[in-house]
Amino acid sequence: NLDAKDILTPQHVVKIEEYDKHMLIVLNSSYYDTNMEINSEHISILITGNVVISFTESNNPVFEKAYKAIESDMLNIRRKNSGLLLAFLLNTIIANLVESASKVEEMLEDIEGNMGLLIQQRRKEYMVIRKNSQPLKEQFAKLLRTENGIISSDILPIYNDLSDQLQFIIQTTESCREIISSLVDLYISNNDLRMNAIMKRLTIVSTIFIPLTFLAGIWGMNFKMMPELDWQYGYGIAWSLMLLTAISTWLYMRKKDWF
Repeated sequence: NLDAKDILTPQHVVKIEEYDKHMLIVLNSSYYDTNMEINSEHISILITGNVVISFTESNNPVFEKAYKAIESDMLNIRRKNSGLLLAFLLNTIIANLVESASKVEEMLEDIEGNMGLLIQQRRKEYMVIRKNSQPLKEQFAKLLRTENGIISSDILPIYNDLSDQLQFIIQTTESCREIISSLVDLYISNNDLRMNAIMKRLTIVSTIFIPLTFLAGIWGMNFKMMPELDWQYGYGIAWSLMLLTAISTWLYMRKKDWF
């Protein structure tokens, strides 16, 4: 009853349960569909004697490679015990995780501009792969220590190879985590640089117009005795003085290398 409950529970925690005469493996796999969207598949495998029963969450061809191996009788799989078939099923699941992790890593490395939404999307995909592979790696050691005869010594190297592939997935997801962290830092730095550039432009404009505002404020006062108001060329002189002030301020800032 407990095994049936585990099989029917989507996204169940990864576990390998060993009994006297049978074994239950519950795990999750990740793969990209034709639309390049990542999917997570809940998979359960029940092994009893020389029988292997697999349960998948959907009708997606998760074990297509395993079907081909059985049809071609690869490694004499039809004449071996259930341990070899289990190895082929696990190899298919882990191969999907390897392919997904590698694809996320490649896409992360290709991100240069427009990083915001892309980083969030790749981070979500990375978390799905890590969530599915990390617990499986921790539980996989139980298969290497099993004593119920399902995994014989002649196929143990295959399971060791699967363990190596799981280790590769973990290392790849860690690499993805570092890349995501670096991209987030780069994204924040670019935003800061962009903001600093905008503030610098605004500061330059403000600095140039401050003395002009000062001059306009003086000549805009309503005092009766202002000799400049009676000058014949006062308007032209005022414009010339303001332009000279603005140009001088701009040249001074350029000389100081403020922009």
